[in-house]
Amino acid sequence: MNVYWSFLLLSLAALLQSTLLPQVKVLGVQPDLVLLIVVAWSLLRGAEEGMLWALIGGLALDTLSGAQLGVNTLPLLLISFLAGLWQRGLVRLEVLVPLVAIPVATLVYQGAMVALLKLLGWPAAWRAAFRYSILPTTLVNTLLMPAAYVLMRWIHRRTQDENIEW
Repeated sequence: MNVYWSFLLLSLAALLQSTLLPQVKVLGVQPDLVLLIVVAWSLLRGAEEGMLWALIGGLALDTLSGAQLGVNTLPLLLISFLAGLWQRGLVRLEVLVPLVAIPVATLVYQGAMVALLKLLGWPAAWRAAFRYSILPTTLVNTLLMPAAYVLMRWIHRRTQDENIEW
């Protein structure tokens, strides 16, 4: 998949996550659409392409959010790197790997975001963030991961012979 289609897909996902999804909350939280896409792609294509997608999606989210540049991008880059390594090191069981990867990815991603915001001077209560945001978001992302993974696997199969190029 070329970088232009990746940019379009991730920008659209970031726009939906920033505008529509706050109105459609599940368990009081919104799903991390860009995180779901980046983790699925990293599991399918590895760390290199996953990190490019994390950079594009993270910058799109950072642009649309009120936080400083990098608050979404840096955690997404970390997660895509780890998921890409996981893809390389494990025997891929199509159903189990995404279902195990996304809760870990969500916990790390959300925790890193809270830590970065705290470092940047934003008020952040760890216990409340964990209880009312991070845990419910982890559950919602885990429930949505099968659909996201199937969609990304479909795109992966259609573009399997293509590598992302500038």
